[in-house]
Amino acid sequence: MKLNNKILLSNSVLSLFMLIVTGFGMFYVVSSTIYDELDYHLMQHKADIQNQLTREPESLGELQEVGGWGSNEWAEITNYTGAIPRYSNNFSTIDTIRYADSSHLTESFRKLETTVIVNGNHYLLKVYEEVAAWDKISMKVLISVLAALFIWVILLYVVNQYAFGRILAPFYDTIERLEKISSPTEVGEPLPEPNTYEIRVLNTAINSMLSQIKSSFEDQKTFIQNASHELLTPLSIIRQKTEKLLSNSDDLSRSTIERLNEIQQTTVRLTRLSNALLLISRVENKQFEMEDEVYISEIAEQALNELRDFIEIKNLKVEKDLFPKIKLTGNRELIHSAIYNIIQNAIKFSPKGGKILVSAKHNDSAQALFLVSDEGPGIPQELIEKVFDRFEKRDQLLNKK
Repeated sequence: MKLNNKILLSNSVLSLFMLIVTGFGMFYVVSSTIYDELDYHLMQHKADIQNQLTREPESLGELQEVGGWGSNEWAEITNYTGAIPRYSNNFSTIDTIRYADSSHLTESFRKLETTVIVNGNHYLLKVYEEVAAWDKISMKVLISVLAALFIWVILLYVVNQYAFGRILAPFYDTIERLEKISSPTEVGEPLPEPNTYEIRVLNTAINSMLSQIKSSFEDQKTFIQNASHELLTPLSIIRQKTEKLLSNSDDLSRSTIERLNEIQQTTVRLTRLSNALLLISRVENKQFEMEDEVYISEIAEQALNELRDFIEIKNLKVEKDLFPKIKLTGNRELIHSAIYNIIQNAIKFSPKGGKILVSAKHNDSAQALFLVSDEGPGIPQELIEKVFDRFEKRDQLLNKK
């Protein structure tokens, strides 16, 4: 999962959590506010009744008979029995029926139980006010607030998606640039320095690292080239002097001749190694033109002609199945070297009198194939993945196992 998606997911979860907490909190606050307002109304009704009874004590009977001001509010005045303390105000919420004659459905009411004084006598006063209307108001307020918060969460997600996309764009550009680098020669221009501090620090560190890698690679490349060139001259001198000594072998003992042969063989191997190092250096530094158009059959014929002496020494039979029109675009020297090495290995590991098949053709997908098969021991399955390791031989690979 991408970084911006993780951040957006965490923000969305947090926003949802806050939405739920806010919903419960709003419900509690709105409910508390409504019941406080109801209690205030009930106290106002009590004060109005008390004032009326104080001014007009004779209205007590009328209030007891009428008992209210409307369908949502009413009052009951009865003789005081001591059920509650005098002058106390007791609030409660009950479910009751306002008009039992016409309805059997209970409704929720807020009730105030208190006492009033008429001509020095205490009476029990119960004042009721319907809660349903207030609940509807509270639910509308609550739903409206939650809807606004939900819309805010959606807008926050969309805005964050856009903002994080813009903020993290340099980071993804850096990743894309790094993924395209397959070798130190492809480092290219330094990474830019964006406005975001963290990404700027990251790019600076990567630029420093890439610069050091490129510098080390350049130093290594220069060392390999210089070392290979410097080695070729003394190796050539050693080889020439050895050949000169061997040409006058009549004056040398048998053991001396054997030692000189060993020196010459070692010199030849070192020369090949130096040439291989130079070749590798040129390949890695892309010093070869890759625009030559060559035919595989032509290169294979040249390689077979160059290796004819080795083929005759081992009395090998070579069968060819070379389709003449298979063409590749690349570097002629490198293609020749690759085909030459493959055929040379087939000759080297084939038994005397064996058979080698060299073919070039197209497969069912119209891809060009160059195939060489021999009757040698082959490569063990566990070593197949090592065949392209440089300077590795079968015996060396087996010794590593």
